[in-house]
Amino acid sequence: MAIHKKLLEFSKKGITVEKDAKNPFHKSDYTTLNEVLDKVQGPLAEMNIVIVQRGATEGPTDGLLTELIDTEDESMVSSFFPFVGATDAQKLGANITYLRRYALTTLLGLRAKDDDGESAMPRKKATGVGDMTTNPFND
Repeated sequence: MAIHKKLLEFSKKGITVEKDAKNPFHKSDYTTLNEVLDKVQGPLAEMNIVIVQRGATEGPTDGLLTELIDTEDESMVSSFFPFVGATDAQKLGANITYLRRYALTTLLGLRAKDDDGESAMPRKKATGVGDMTTNPFND
């Protein structure tokens, strides 16, 4: 069975991830990488799918390459996310952890809410017609 058919079967399992950590800076809850891995590694292994995540370069851009590989027929799906603002080892480590989590949730279609992202951004209230200081979808 090709990887896409196996991923369809994976999606039918209805696996969800919990917000198991708090971000004190943004005062929000979020899903950790460990939570994602705990929920998906077993079911994927049962389907003979292995997760490979590693640093890679696409053109001039360094980033994280995530591959889901079917060990039976070697078919795969992959994603590449660039590192952003990784100017020292700590920022690079944060990039890697963040991107590993988001690559897996994206490739596997996991249901998780991004509370440590957009919803933490302050927004001004609109003051009149044509005011472009707000996003109408966040209000």
